[in-house]
Amino acid sequence: MKKAILNIFAMTGMTLTVLSLVALCYHASFLCLDTVFQALGLNAVIYAGISLLNSIEFRYYLAEIALKLWYSISLVLVSGIIFGWYSSLSTPVLCFMVLVMLVLCGYLDMLSIKNEVREINDLIGENY
Repeated sequence: MKKAILNIFAMTGMTLTVLSLVALCYHASFLCLDTVFQALGLNAVIYAGISLLNSIEFRYYLAEIALKLWYSISLVLVSGIIFGWYSSLSTPVLCFMVLVMLVLCGYLDMLSIKNEVREINDLIGENY
């Protein structure tokens, strides 16, 4: 549970960083405080769904990636309607942000797995 909460907050931090960079490109002067909590809630729902998808065995890796991408983009687009994000961002920009976020999170997951494998190998090496 602790790792899930940490990952959700990390996703939210990355989301707000990416959103801030996009806002700079559009010459925005501020970021609404509501957006922080909206992003936190949305990231929690996305994280829960992707965790559930990770527990399912998929026959094809690309199908799994496509389903995660579709799930995430769908949630962001629906949230855009609910929270009124389309007044300041277009649909392609939101989709691009989701893609960037999934790539960043995938990269961080790979780094985490790499560190865990290194720790396990070190523990095995100590016992022999």
